[in-house]
Amino acid sequence: MLELVAFDVDGLMIDTESVWKNAFDKAGDKYGIPNLGDTLFPSLIGKRLEDEQELLDRLLPSDIQNQLINEWRQIGLGSLEREVPVKPGLYEMLDFLEQHHIKMAVATTTRRELTEQRLKKIGVYDRFEYVLCGDEVTKRKPDPEIYLSVLHKMNTKAENAIVLEDSSVGVEAAYRAGIDCIQVPDLIAPTEIQKKQTIYTAKDLMEARDYIEENMVQSIG
Repeated sequence: MLELVAFDVDGLMIDTESVWKNAFDKAGDKYGIPNLGDTLFPSLIGKRLEDEQELLDRLLPSDIQNQLINEWRQIGLGSLEREVPVKPGLYEMLDFLEQHHIKMAVATTTRRELTEQRLKKIGVYDRFEYVLCGDEVTKRKPDPEIYLSVLHKMNTKAENAIVLEDSSVGVEAAYRAGIDCIQVPDLIAPTEIQKKQTIYTAKDLMEARDYIEENMVQSIG
């Protein structure tokens, strides 16, 4: 019986990936390195911190690396302060789950301050019963800690939950936690590994909602 749906945030509920991609283009242009949004940014998505730094060291000149990354962060954060773009189907998914009395939680690697700010700005923060953020766990995805913590807090067994994720590290975290996952890929297409670790790949949250309705309606009802 489906009791809980756990949501990632960036790239799933809000379209932060395109914002950060555009910010890389602008920062790269300023430092004379064009098209970083197409060359560097896709390689950084879903990477562990140590892997991110290795990639930056390999692809960016050391003398401008810190300045460029700081510029990128300032551009991206400024854009998200002005507007938080919502991914298609988010409100319809939340409405559907509420109508069927299914609990909803958030599990994101983004820190609490930014998560609250963005979810409140798009009017969905209070719709979740529990929000767990990256600065409140000891290990980042793909470690399963964040999803296991959500299950514990929500008093829900893994077999009665579903995770909605966009990234490979999020999918792996759900898989390692023993929770069925629907992937809604953002900028990076799923590999065969993600396809094996998920129960379905949806083009957007509307399609994910339809999958839940069509395949789990008896469990819901």
